Amino acid sequence: MSLKQLINKSTYGTIGYISSEDDLTRMEQYLLYNLEVLKEFEHIIVATNYGGDFKEQNSLIWNKYFPNCTIIDSPVNRGHNFGTADLDNLIFDYCKGNNIEWLCKGANDVLLQTKIFDIKVKEADFYYMNGFSFETIYRNKFDLLELDKNHFTPQTNFYFINVNKTDYLTNKEYLSETYSFTKTIPNYNNKPWEYIPNWSCENFLAECVKRNDLPKHHILHGELYKKLFDLISTNKIGDPSHKNIIIQGICHFQFPNEPTFEIDLDI
Repeated sequence: MSLKQLINKSTYGTIGYISSEDDLTRMEQYLLYNLEVLKEFEHIIVATNYGGDFKEQNSLIWNKYFPNCTIIDSPVNRGHNFGTADLDNLIFDYCKGNNIEWLCKGANDVLLQTKIFDIKVKEADFYYMNGFSFETIYRNKFDLLELDKNHFTPQTNFYFINVNKTDYLTNKEYLSETYSFTKTIPNYNNKPWEYIPNWSCENFLAECVKRNDLPKHHILHGELYKKLFDLISTNKIGDPSHKNIIIQGICHFQFPNEPTFEIDLDI
């Protein structure tokens, strides 16, 4: 089937952090860029934490384009990593509580082009984009098949999951315990994975998929995956989250003032 068929039966859940008027402006610019794709989803959920009093403005922007969207404002902001995990849980739990079967999890800094509609996928309960870096390629001896076999790090800024076939996303008690632990670390650098093994939103998602034994399908398969592998290998890209790489119409566009790479099956 095409990705558009999956989109048409899914709810889109996006997360973001708003701390300034500039953040609101950029968010609306991205929303407008994505509008043609977002309109194809059954419903929109927006989960946000804040670094200031921007709740009303955020809601006004989203309701201007999607009057029936669901706005979830996090009551706390526990920083970039823990705050992200909290927002992911808020969206996931909302879907569980409202019998939403298919969730497409996104983020406010993800750009989507209509060419994603034509991506072909197989039947599965989890569709994802594998994250990897030059270091990952090196550890797998520059062998794409080895990397694919040994490395499962699904990106959390764009994936589809059958929520009805899962138990939970990330254990909230574990998040609170590890958050409290980081508060005891002298000169903590806001990178919990350097102090706590396997602490990452990507690992939490991977564990959810494994724990619930979900059949999975890699959106970036075949020649498209090889093009991404070659791009990262040639340019020795150290960031495994594919920032500023436009991949068949999907881009984690975190750095709007920096150049982008583009790969798709037509280039």
